[in-house]
Amino acid sequence: MQHFMIDGFRGFRSRFDDIKLVQEVLEEFPAQLGLQPVMPGFLLPYYNGVVPEDCGVSAFVFLKGGHMTIHTFSFRECYFADLFSVTPFEGRKLEMLLQSALPCENLTVRNAERKDRAFGEVRTDPENDFGPHILMEIADYRGARTMDTMFELMDSLPRRIGMTPIMRPYVVRETTPARGPVVSAMTMIAESHVSLHVLEAENRAFFDIFSCSFFDYEPVMRTIRGDLPGTVVHEVLTARGKEYKQLRRGREEEQQRSKVWLRALA
Repeated sequence: MQHFMIDGFRGFRSRFDDIKLVQEVLEEFPAQLGLQPVMPGFLLPYYNGVVPEDCGVSAFVFLKGGHMTIHTFSFRECYFADLFSVTPFEGRKLEMLLQSALPCENLTVRNAERKDRAFGEVRTDPENDFGPHILMEIADYRGARTMDTMFELMDSLPRRIGMTPIMRPYVVRETTPARGPVVSAMTMIAESHVSLHVLEAENRAFFDIFSCSFFDYEPVMRTIRGDLPGTVVHEVLTARGKEYKQLRRGREEEQQRSKVWLRALA
């Protein structure tokens, strides 16, 4: 299993708001890596969030045995992208493709196997980081594995762990050449996304949750582990958007520019 992450800061606001560009990235880049999308890209623009600076686009596409997600924050001039796949791919090529479409001054890239312990060595810092990302691999998996039961699980889990769903779950079933049937589920939350992939022939599951809001780790994980019975062979908590508080942009400068005309009235 391979999981690629990239956090980009100080890019172009117009590109982060370009819905057509984000859809092209989701539909074209996996194919250029030799991976097969099994649906059109699903995009969910949001411009009326509780925090004005959080407006942007959340989007994902299912692959055969994996997914790609993109979360853009146009006012903050940053984005977060992930590609998870049971089929190996060239992470460096994906980094170059993303940099061509969504160029940024500052990048953090991680491209690792789920069993690479170094993947989780970065500690989270709620005062400065964007948010936590939890990755799990479960052997002897005995939890939800049909399309109906995975839908029910992904429909209820976000609310039970204090997250905010902004869509109903998507569930697909595909067969991969090397790993057999895979049932995949995804739901977008206001905090980012939750995904689950179950390899039926191997009784193995891969779960991840990415949140832009820090949370009480142990209570949340007790709920998640209870919903995903089996042997947890790998569990990593890693940070996304290191030093986010220093790198992000805000709306303060734009708001000041929009009020310059008032000085003429003074």
